[in-house]
Amino acid sequence: LGWELHHPIDRQLELFDAIVEAGADMDLVHLGMYAMESLRLEKSYRMWGMDLTKEYSILESGLDRFVKIQKGQFTGREALLLQRESGVPQEFVTLEVDVDDADPMGNEPVFSGNEMVGRVTSGCFGHSIGKSLALAYVESGIGNIGTELELEILDKRFPTRVIPESPCDPQNEKLRI
Repeated sequence: LGWELHHPIDRQLELFDAIVEAGADMDLVHLGMYAMESLRLEKSYRMWGMDLTKEYSILESGLDRFVKIQKGQFTGREALLLQRESGVPQEFVTLEVDVDDADPMGNEPVFSGNEMVGRVTSGCFGHSIGKSLALAYVESGIGNIGTELELEILDKRFPTRVIPESPCDPQNEKLRI
């Protein structure tokens, strides 16, 4: 989604001006962190430290397609095999939240009826799709597409549903040129 530039701070303005000038013919636009966050959630991209931590396994986070578990020995392989056999306690989901005055930001509880079944790890308004989105971990077995849940934001509950990952680009074509 972007780049990190590491440079001496006293060259910050010079570097900024050079980038803006170089991008003038390409319709370069400024992009802030909230815009980046919105785009990230619309693609269901997980962020280390929020959606991915040492508390969640690769199986729980839904990224097991990136691990070749049968390829050979690696640290944590036995634990993953055991978890795959016994089942994961929670699963990663993308949620669409029916809210009009406050968006989730992270750490909000997810409910099924009166039972807390999960917690939001990231959330914001998805500007491309015009809907409030959240990424969350919920108890295993309730993360099926279409499952109706509730999200608590500022002591108020809002209807939410599990939706497919990457709601604005399900075929993952927008990063391909």
